[in-house]
Amino acid sequence: DDFINTNVILQSRVEEDARGYFHWDIDNWTQLPDRVISKTFSVGGYDWDILLFPRGNQAAEKVSLYLEAKPREVVDGWHVCATFGLAMSNTEDPSTFKHSLTHHRFTAEEADWGFTQFAELRDVMAAPDSESRPLLERGQVRISAFLRVVKDPLGVLWHNFHNYSSRKHTGYVGLRNQGATCYMNSLLQSLYFTTEFRNAVYQIPTENDDPKKSVALALQRVFYNLQGSDDPVDTTELTKSFGWDSLESFMQHDVQEFNRVLQDNLETKMKGTVVDGAVARLFEGKMKSYIRCVDVEYESSRVENYYDISLNVKGCATLRDSFANYCEVETLDGENKYQAEGFGLQAARKGVIFESFPPVLQLQLKRFEYDFQRDAMVKINDRHEFPPTIDLGDFLSEDADRSQPWTYVLHGVLVHSGDLHSGHYFGLLRPTIEDVWYRFDDDRVVPVTPGEVFEEYYGGDLAVPGARGRPAVKRFTNAYMLVYIREALRDDVLGGEAPVPAHLLRRVQEDRAEEERRQREREELATTVPVKVVSDAQFSRHQAFDLSYFDQRQPADNALFVERMPRDMPLRAFIAHYAARTGQAPDSFRLWIMVGRVNKTVRCEAPLVGATMDLTLAQVLENRMPRWTELRLYCEPRTATSPADFLENKPSSRLSMVHAKFFDTALYQMRGVGSLYVQADQHVRDIIPELRALAGLSPQTPITLYEEVKPALVEEMNTALTFQSAEIQSGDIICFQITDADALRVPAFFDEVQHRISVRFVPRTPRADEEYGSTGSTPEPAPLVLTASSKTPYDQVAQWLAERVDMHDPLKLRFYTVSPTGQPRQAVRRTPTAALADMLPNAMFIQPALNSEGLQEFTVMYERLEVDIVQIESMRSIRVTYVGRTMRDETVLDVLVPKAGSVKALMEATYAKVDQLLRAQRGADVQPLSLRYYEVGCHRITNILTGDELMSSICTTGLTEIVAELCTSDMLPTSAIDTDSSRHVEVFHFYRGLTHAHSLPFMFAILPNEVWSDTWERLQRKLGMSEMELKNLGVVCGPQGVLHLRQCRVIQGSVSDRTESPVVDQTRASNTPPMDADTEANASVMSDNSMNGVESDTLCLWDLLQQMKNDVTDVIPEVGIADILALHHVDRSSRHRNLHHERAIRILN
Repeated sequence: DDFINTNVILQSRVEEDARGYFHWDIDNWTQLPDRVISKTFSVGGYDWDILLFPRGNQAAEKVSLYLEAKPREVVDGWHVCATFGLAMSNTEDPSTFKHSLTHHRFTAEEADWGFTQFAELRDVMAAPDSESRPLLERGQVRISAFLRVVKDPLGVLWHNFHNYSSRKHTGYVGLRNQGATCYMNSLLQSLYFTTEFRNAVYQIPTENDDPKKSVALALQRVFYNLQGSDDPVDTTELTKSFGWDSLESFMQHDVQEFNRVLQDNLETKMKGTVVDGAVARLFEGKMKSYIRCVDVEYESSRVENYYDISLNVKGCATLRDSFANYCEVETLDGENKYQAEGFGLQAARKGVIFESFPPVLQLQLKRFEYDFQRDAMVKINDRHEFPPTIDLGDFLSEDADRSQPWTYVLHGVLVHSGDLHSGHYFGLLRPTIEDVWYRFDDDRVVPVTPGEVFEEYYGGDLAVPGARGRPAVKRFTNAYMLVYIREALRDDVLGGEAPVPAHLLRRVQEDRAEEERRQREREELATTVPVKVVSDAQFSRHQAFDLSYFDQRQPADNALFVERMPRDMPLRAFIAHYAARTGQAPDSFRLWIMVGRVNKTVRCEAPLVGATMDLTLAQVLENRMPRWTELRLYCEPRTATSPADFLENKPSSRLSMVHAKFFDTALYQMRGVGSLYVQADQHVRDIIPELRALAGLSPQTPITLYEEVKPALVEEMNTALTFQSAEIQSGDIICFQITDADALRVPAFFDEVQHRISVRFVPRTPRADEEYGSTGSTPEPAPLVLTASSKTPYDQVAQWLAERVDMHDPLKLRFYTVSPTGQPRQAVRRTPTAALADMLPNAMFIQPALNSEGLQEFTVMYERLEVDIVQIESMRSIRVTYVGRTMRDETVLDVLVPKAGSVKALMEATYAKVDQLLRAQRGADVQPLSLRYYEVGCHRITNILTGDELMSSICTTGLTEIVAELCTSDMLPTSAIDTDSSRHVEVFHFYRGLTHAHSLPFMFAILPNEVWSDTWERLQRKLGMSEMELKNLGVVCGPQGVLHLRQCRVIQGSVSDRTESPVVDQTRASNTPPMDADTEANASVMSDNSMNGVESDTLCLWDLLQQMKNDVTDVIPEVGIADILALHHVDRSSRHRNLHHERAIRILN
């Protein structure tokens, strides 16, 4: 026992169930076999023995020792966990010993465990020094096992998780990780076990939705699969419904932002349904920001809704400390007194108090923040304790409803493991009211103890036993998000299953049936082989290279014999089957194996006769073309001239079968006319009479012969050579035509066939804002189909199309390439070398379909023009975004202007198009317009245009655009920008940090002596946002050129860390935990600078900006605008509008 207590140490939180030891004395070491088993001994209800390999187990000159477990009754899935030590000692001096310790989960698959290299054989036999004795002395040694069987209450202790079934062991299943979606998986599992939320999701009407576009339907399917699937559930369909591509699945996103976007989408889908407001009822609470005077009865406050709360970790030892920190009251006195309306400067208290907490309370622990000393983001791994239950009544206002206790019970812990730049998320969840916890780690679900939940993931230092004097080990795995459920409402939140929608059941059943069908097909693919047979019937109608196509290019009206046959089917049986299917006698033909040659042709090699008939189809394929997945055969008919041994023997080596094709120049048609046998020493000219007969030509008709060498090479044959000299062998193809100097020759025909494509010309309807497009109401003709070579010149294609659309001038047609989604892309330039191929999309981005004739089919758009295309190509197309009375009144215009000249021409052309646009919308009653023009890059104004700039100086990078903004009464004319009566600021949108701008910026006039409430009213009208969007809008101001929020002043709303959470910068392709350095760095500064919206009746933006301009001297305006007004909100409307533009910016950065 002393040895076990001292040397066989248990891991933390592992309890002993039984202990024991066993000594095995060996007297004849040198006579032992290679493998020896000790006597059996019993510990903890199991039988054990020691395995000894005296000369090593696959390890020469070693001693190998193992411990083996044997259950007394073998049951399926048995296991026993043990910590044990194996030792060798001198039989006469036990103080001379060597031992090794380990632990293991013994199972039927791993019933023995130990040490392959327990000791060097020479070390066992020799003493370490002159005063010691060796372990093995006179052939005697003692081998001992010291064993502690430990308890496994959860059934997964030291599990290797091979063949582990989460459903079988826990009753739950996990979610597959697509690359970096572990954060999403943990949150989805938490939402799934919120039964009331799951029931609400099931009741969203989605019967007619597309799961790849409908978030609600995709989430329903995920939830249903979590209920019934035995395997981990895939979330690819859900992420695709977000509009993510495969790359975004490998980018970490912020859990909090993802949760908000998901809930916003569901709330929108729930509107007007039986579950309208269900998300808000579960997750929405209310908090009040207030400033309360100390000496007078005056309070200014604002009540806001929230869906989660971000709590500080640093400086807060417990969750209650974090709430106290959140609700901490700040005293405004001295020089910082509050200007109370009607009372002047007053001492006041400023803070936040909660009006209510939601039934499901989601708490974000701020584990990431900005370190000013390091000038970098860091992860806070400090210890932060969270209790199993917490009473939040102390943090509620006096007016809160206290009819039921505000006690909350912990039901979810979302954990982040790692550092700032990489890590992993998983969830610890309590699915029911029972105090039973599970770890949901992507596709694996395992039970955990409550003690593990609360102690392991607090963070802080890890105590290491016996590590005296050494620095403590930091824990990098700690809680990041907590989910509490109000105890009084737990039965409602977690109970009562709603029925799964019938249409969802039907869809899932259809998907499963489709998956079963695919599985059967996969099984069939493994046991069958496709067999394709070409006969003279298909050869005679084949217009291209070789005997036939063996892929989708083969026309449907000239189809081959194609069937999947069993791989073990004898060739003789297949011949009988083929004869029956084609209505032939089995002895009326023979089959040739076709092979792929190095010159990329597919030709006949040898007939399948004699002993080959007894081979299986798989053997025939593997013998000749092992890399092919299909067997290709040629059916040679038996004729009157065929030899008697036609079905028994191959032709002699001097005899070759060649195929003949005749090119009819009059019909512009190639046709196969049969096959013939030639001798190696026979001259090529000797077969000319036979070729004339096959084509039905008169005996005196002159013909020219060609050989199909390879797809891009067809050579004229020298008829004076012998077939051996011409290198003709079995399977080669000879083409011939009537000799005519003026006729098209066979090589030219094959070149045209090789590049022949089918092109559908579809009219493109020009937008009203585009220049030079025909705007008449004449209906456009139906699509026109041209079958021609891709080398056809541009002008020839234009002439062909002009004749069919009644255009006298083909130069007034403009062509566009078409994207895979069917949208027009760039216009095709007319150059001297331009051809039909230049009108087609890049082969890297599109896989064209094949038409019924086996030709690749493309679509090209054409447009009628009022101006010659030559003139248009001397112009430059500029994309101008016109903004009307509100920022929601946005129209994109394509304006053509001369490449040379000034921007004034662009302004005049834009003015004319805007005037035309407004007259089309409002009629003739349109007042003269006043437009302001500026250049925008990365969602910020980069240049105010006056008209004197050169066209070559704008939009040079491809990442900027021109904006034409309508001057209304809310924005003074251009002439007033430098006067004392008004002043203009740049207004732009951002999220989290000033460098994360989005949407279109604009110019806005501010006036002296105008209070903020009046300015805000004008700004609201200009924005055109909904009441809900304005409610969550934060407004900051500052001098032009500032880069950090700490240099700005919060005027309205809040951008501090109390109401907003960290967000990940999605332009970084790393697993960066969710944080924004600018926001976090300035959280405390913004809290001091925030006005909380209580000074709107006295604040004057003009005066505030002037004051800040005097205070801040370290910024340099980049454009001719003195100040900025920045709007803080999530970019929802334009997230997809500039998707390609944003990606280009990311690449540039």
